[in-house]
Amino acid sequence: MPPEELAGRFTVMTRPDWAHGIPAAIDATLLARFYERYADHAVAVARRVTYIVTGLMPGPALKE
Repeated sequence: MPPEELAGRFTVMTRPDWAHGIPAAIDATLLARFYERYADHAVAVARRVTYIVTGLMPGPALKE
């Protein structure tokens, strides 16, 4: 998902008709941040496993 589309989804939480309140918006934002960190750690683990199994350092991460 492109960052622009993701940012558009989070602006929904700042509209006056957002029925779930500020705490839910903060929780959703923090959850997204933690998922991103979790994914970063998963990539780091995968790169280390690749090195352990093959003995070769994996190339740089692919950019979309």
